[in-house]
Amino acid sequence: MKCIKVLFILVIIFIANAKMAHAQGEQFTKTVLNNSYSLRHPFDMFNDPVDDSIWVNERVGIISKISTINGGRSVKLTLPNDVFFTVSGTSIKQDGMLGMSLHPDALKSMGKDSLFVAYAYGNAALRNVRISRFYCNPSSKMLSNETIILNGLPGSDDHNGGKLVFGPDKKIYYSCGDQGANQFGNACVSLKSQLDITAAQVTANNFTNYAGKILRINTDGSIPTDNPTFGGVRSLVYSKGHRNPQGLSFEKDNSGQPAVNAKLYSSEQGAVIDDEVNLIESGKNYGWPFISGYNDNIFYTYKNWSLSSQCGSYGNECQTASDMTGANTPRQESSFTPASLYTDPMISQAAVASPNCSDWLQRPTVAWSSIEHYNPPSGIPGWSNSLLLTTLKNSSVLRYKLNAGETDIVGDTIQYFRVAGALNRFRDIAIGEDGISLYVITDSVGATSGVSAGGGVSATAGSLTDRGKLIRYRFNGAAVILNLHNTITRQNNRQAPLGIKIIPNPATTYTTLVTKNGTVRPTLAVVHNVYGIIVTQYNIANTTQVINTSKLSNGMYAIKFYNRNGQLIESQQLIVQH
Repeated sequence: MKCIKVLFILVIIFIANAKMAHAQGEQFTKTVLNNSYSLRHPFDMFNDPVDDSIWVNERVGIISKISTINGGRSVKLTLPNDVFFTVSGTSIKQDGMLGMSLHPDALKSMGKDSLFVAYAYGNAALRNVRISRFYCNPSSKMLSNETIILNGLPGSDDHNGGKLVFGPDKKIYYSCGDQGANQFGNACVSLKSQLDITAAQVTANNFTNYAGKILRINTDGSIPTDNPTFGGVRSLVYSKGHRNPQGLSFEKDNSGQPAVNAKLYSSEQGAVIDDEVNLIESGKNYGWPFISGYNDNIFYTYKNWSLSSQCGSYGNECQTASDMTGANTPRQESSFTPASLYTDPMISQAAVASPNCSDWLQRPTVAWSSIEHYNPPSGIPGWSNSLLLTTLKNSSVLRYKLNAGETDIVGDTIQYFRVAGALNRFRDIAIGEDGISLYVITDSVGATSGVSAGGGVSATAGSLTDRGKLIRYRFNGAAVILNLHNTITRQNNRQAPLGIKIIPNPATTYTTLVTKNGTVRPTLAVVHNVYGIIVTQYNIANTTQVINTSKLSNGMYAIKFYNRNGQLIESQQLIVQH
């Protein structure tokens, strides 16, 4: 009865605090986890499905696991001789190691212990991208035994896209960008985002026309039999008409896992205006380069520079038709008659009629670099079924609330973590196992849109303050109801409890952790309050461990147990009542 009363009081407190947080705004605590070292041009990351660590790759060809407790790093793969990454002083290109993803059945004793990685290879004259499978040792997590499943995908020094994720159908989804064609150093290269794949190209494994597409691939590199057809031909292409889709994320169910028949969301960078969020559907055409953002004739006009005799002296996207000697007539968006397969984006950010485009940092685009669907079992109040997007230009994470059907964006854009003087290029985002911790990785070099005191854009690029860092932003606003089941079952989805007992519970001045003989014994117990904040932790050397609760306030706590490898193995609730 006492437990019921305490829980009832906590629920009342949670409701009151949630209202207070709504009035005061969300608050987060920032922690740089790798203060003692920097990552070299990180690109992609994800949560380990067994423990609460973060996998991170670096464009130079390194994959590591980083502890979220102390920032400790363990390198799992190094491929510097195989990965082609262009570095010139403080300038880098958009090649190197790209997306990565564990097989959904990895580390579950199902013989599917594989990590899939995309990376650029070749040389400056001819880059390509391959997708490889590496064996992931279930114990050490070391990666080995590379098997190439696809060779010869389009590769460039610009706009590779490069995100790789698994769907609930256990197929690989890969975003192949337009290779930066028709602009800057690639202005004489024709865009292929609208070109279909021919039957002869499929037979010859010729992937040239895959640029500007999102691909759907079997784990052996073959074409899924239920892929859509374009022009009557079935290939690896799932959707077409893309510019630089650097973010892919599947809809999560209320357990935080990809839902059955989950929707696929993509973030895509615009040129001068029109950063897009798209709901990706099989067989659809997303318009680029004929349409940028909405099909609305606002500012954007397609100019095919690759046909111009002046393409070698290309300046920027804002040049006029008079600069395009020998090119075909520039086309407004309305001149492209959308076919039944065309679909507008869910949102087109910065769709303005008269952008300042003399300097790319002053253009209204924010350069979305990743997207994540937020729907953990427990988490930040009011955030469920939202899309989180990282930005390269304005040092922030943007949140967009989805409608009930999760097919459209409702409400205003909400911006987080943008602080004057703290200028970072946020490259990717991951959601912590606790639901209230957001992890972002930052670029090592580059420039942001220099935050002024008024929150605007300065004429001079802002220099980065956190270079190559893994940063945790932990919510510390209103109390949240933590996922306090008898065990947090990250491995095998439904793992049996390990038999750790907390006696007594509720506790007054002390409680004892008792581990059953013959089970995996934890070596660390970390106590969190209802805000998700660590209040104390204990090293466990024996089968029993006494915890002093005399200084803990009345309420509910979560005790998370870790093994000697730093893996989260169980979580239980503790109630303190003096």
